[in-house]
Amino acid sequence: MRDLYEVMDEMASGKNFTTLEEIVEKYYGHKVEQSYLKSETNRMKTWLNRHKEAIEYNNGKSLDGGFRYKIGYEYQYRSEQESKLLAKLDDDGRNAFLSGGLQMLFDGKTSFCHLIDLECVSGLENLCLVKVLAKYLGKRVISFKYMQGFDHLMEITMHPHYLKEYNSRWFLFGYVIEGSGYPKVVNFALDRIEYRKPEDIKILRQETFVRAPRNFYDGYFKDIVGVTRKEDGVVETITIRTTDFKVHHLLRTKPIHASQQETIPFDMEKGEGEFTIQVIPNIELQTRLLSYGSGLYVVGEGKFQQQMRDAVSHMNNHY
Repeated sequence: MRDLYEVMDEMASGKNFTTLEEIVEKYYGHKVEQSYLKSETNRMKTWLNRHKEAIEYNNGKSLDGGFRYKIGYEYQYRSEQESKLLAKLDDDGRNAFLSGGLQMLFDGKTSFCHLIDLECVSGLENLCLVKVLAKYLGKRVISFKYMQGFDHLMEITMHPHYLKEYNSRWFLFGYVIEGSGYPKVVNFALDRIEYRKPEDIKILRQETFVRAPRNFYDGYFKDIVGVTRKEDGVVETITIRTTDFKVHHLLRTKPIHASQQETIPFDMEKGEGEFTIQVIPNIELQTRLLSYGSGLYVVGEGKFQQQMRDAVSHMNNHY
């Protein structure tokens, strides 16, 4: 049987006012004795009274005379400010905003009702900085304290350009001006930025902002998996041999990189297949490949292949 609140949502999202008694009777499909009716309606009253901004009363005073959601089903339990914003959006924009992951970036919590769900760790340190830093991208030079490694707090001055999420972690990209005066692209993990109050992100208004070339970051991420791009990195062809049909099918439907090609379809008799990707090897690629366990391995004798073997060997020593 459907949850009582589902029936409440269905009836309260209509054009007409509805009473709590009508909802309970709709839920059970028949008249309900008074004692049980009272306990069920009290339960709903407690729920609705927590979100008064989302409902309107028929008599203007209490729920007893009937109620309905103010703007509609998808706007329930939202602040007046959020409701006004949503009212201005078209259907696509509203559906995107009503997502658990995106909502997290705006107010630090998942929405009660959402239509799209993104992977977003609710307890991620400094998630609120996504919203704070977004307004400075491409505009202002900023400074902040950053935990380098696990024990060295350093002062950073940067020209922020770009925010990127990877593997449920957020990174800020931009220029840091080195001693030579040459701008260098650096990324900082948001969870390592020291942020306790708004003043922890300082705006350096006297500094001239240095912009990145147009579409710079499209090319920056083109040849890598994740966020780490080595300055001296060279694009290599990585050959991936699959040894499990399910893993092979997963890679085919969920490519590791945009350059991925299936070079050998999976042969059930041999128990293997093959893919290639053209990337600059980095730690994120290594971690991604290791996540498939024994279902694949990297073919060849290059530096990256040796790094994969070393990683597997070290893991084996622990078991």
